[in-house]
Amino acid sequence: MAINLNSEFLSIQYPLSYAEHFIPEFIARMRANQECIEKPSPRQSLNMYKLLLSTYLKKGYLSTLDLVDISVVTSRVENQSLAERIAYEVLIDHQEGERMPPTGEPTPFNLLSPKGGEPMKVVPGEKEEKVAEPQPRYDTEADIFKEFTTQPDLGVGPGEDELLKTHMRSMKKSDDERTRRILAQILKDMLLKMGRRFERREESFFNIMLRPFEPGEDPEKIDEEGSLENILDQGRRTEEIRYQDFLMRKKEKRKKTIIYIQDISNTMFYELDGLNSIHYSILSLIPLMWALRRERYGLVLFESNGHVLKEISEYRDEQQLIDILLTLVTSTTTELEKIFGKTRGSQFWGGTVPNTSLKWGLERLDEVRDRSEKICFFFSDFALEEPGTEHPEKLENYKIIEEMNKRGIYFIACVSPLAYSDLFTVYTEPVLSQIKKLGCKTVETTKPSEFLEKIQTVLEIF
Repeated sequence: MAINLNSEFLSIQYPLSYAEHFIPEFIARMRANQECIEKPSPRQSLNMYKLLLSTYLKKGYLSTLDLVDISVVTSRVENQSLAERIAYEVLIDHQEGERMPPTGEPTPFNLLSPKGGEPMKVVPGEKEEKVAEPQPRYDTEADIFKEFTTQPDLGVGPGEDELLKTHMRSMKKSDDERTRRILAQILKDMLLKMGRRFERREESFFNIMLRPFEPGEDPEKIDEEGSLENILDQGRRTEEIRYQDFLMRKKEKRKKTIIYIQDISNTMFYELDGLNSIHYSILSLIPLMWALRRERYGLVLFESNGHVLKEISEYRDEQQLIDILLTLVTSTTTELEKIFGKTRGSQFWGGTVPNTSLKWGLERLDEVRDRSEKICFFFSDFALEEPGTEHPEKLENYKIIEEMNKRGIYFIACVSPLAYSDLFTVYTEPVLSQIKKLGCKTVETTKPSEFLEKIQTVLEIF
């Protein structure tokens, strides 16, 4: 159920003990976020607790805005916008039962209580001077957050895929514009974070490194200068040199030219368990596009008609493009028809006719004359055919994909899990079978984290 930030959500009253969950969770997420310019210190957490204690004594409870405001005012100016978003994220997760420690579970703030484990008992309404100041049970200068390192986290947190889907469902169900905006921003932050992890993994794989030569490898790739240094460092005479002493250059990263094709036809909006193929596609497309934003790329949406959002040679703000993609999550096909409008010579709205977009992608990639890797990511449910019928325009799709392969363009089918459901398999099995016969890769978009890992493996093979 979506949370209404204007009424129900803002009127929630939290006990003071909730601060023992909220503050360390907020600080941990701030420290883990790559956008955080300077990591919060233990001093900020202590200040947050003292200010919340004062607020609680005056009102007898803590409100949503109290927790958000304290998070913002105790953060550095350059971190305050991020602090507000993360504070809302923690509170929303708490309402949905995410990551809330069980009663009595120790947290860093149990250490603030007089007995080192029991929460302080504060009587609402009493004057503040009658309440004993909590005595810290640890060195306030020590870094109690040393477990949270600032090194890049290349893994995926437990339940992150499900959390993304939860936010997606909440966005779709919410009727409140402000709620949708906040949830969209939280979802966007999470997807961009996944994209940055993918980007760092790719960079680490292609870092220039030297490794021992192995028999059977291409001797042209031996690094002569590095090999000579290695032999001299070991003090080997000519007769003592072994093949392992020669060093090979690790695979060098090549530039990429990419076309993203996103299906927005009617079948993409069929729901199963509260999510549709558009949801799955967007959760995978956004972090991938963000991770590869430094490469040349084009982006097109299609149904019966093609809608080019970005030409390869055109500059567009990625953040704006991502915002446009996020609108697909909460839009109906009727709303999308109004957004993109009718173009001259367009066909009826909502069909599944990718050949125009595929041809556009082929032409754009073929125009690139350098030695970059050329890739076409095609996101769809692949309900491209009606069983037992043959249409020339349907067969043209395969001819274009086959032509891409002939011209050295890698075609990657990014497949919605609904393509494998009982309702769709009669339409999708022949299509996916034909795509595999053409030697193309297929990757499911069921879980964004697994999708990115598989794409990483595919790109390493290229």
